[in-house]
Amino acid sequence: MNRRRLYAAVFFSVVLIAVLGLLVVTEIESGTQTVTVLRLRTAVDEGAVFSASDVEAVPLRLGAGDLNYEAPGTVPANSRFALSLQPGDLLRPDDLEPGTAGVEITLTVSQPPPLQPGDAVDLFASSGSSQVLIGHALPVEQVSGDTLTVLVSSQDELAWVEIAASNTQLHAVRASALAPLGTPAPDVEAAICQLAGEQCASAAAPLTTPATPTPSASPSPSPSR
Repeated sequence: MNRRRLYAAVFFSVVLIAVLGLLVVTEIESGTQTVTVLRLRTAVDEGAVFSASDVEAVPLRLGAGDLNYEAPGTVPANSRFALSLQPGDLLRPDDLEPGTAGVEITLTVSQPPPLQPGDAVDLFASSGSSQVLIGHALPVEQVSGDTLTVLVSSQDELAWVEIAASNTQLHAVRASALAPLGTPAPDVEAAICQLAGEQCASAAAPLTTPATPTPSASPSPSPSR
């Protein structure tokens, strides 16, 4: 009889442990889920307009509340990147700002290229004898001759207002996919040499006159005997 009770106690203990294990596994499974998040495929600059080609959808297993993330189809139209991101970064809601978060600034630009609303421009300002990049891929809202109304980040509004009210000479070019790299040339001669490369180096090399060979002395004739 005691042996039967022992067997029964062992049996129910095993059953109880199995049930508790199942409950733990179920709780763990219910606390995690596979979600689809957006991961950056390319580097993006602060202020650039979000494009679906910038990201890729990848599955990720997360627990409830583990990560605040953007999912496919959740990014509002005309959203802009609030900061620069690198390939492989996961996109979060605070990485973006609404397109309406920008501020319209009207600027006078020296001899701008043909532009129309919807285009994007890179803006350069004269600083000393150089041109420095002050705005990359700024959306053009309005065009009137050499006056452009562009959309800038609200965080930089005061700086742009100061520039617009000054006599600073501005130049605009159509924006490329990537921001210009390098440092501005100190003057136009340096800029020409930067673009000319080896040709400039060759042109700057001093001309040398080939040395005139010194004639060797003729041997004296031997005295005749």
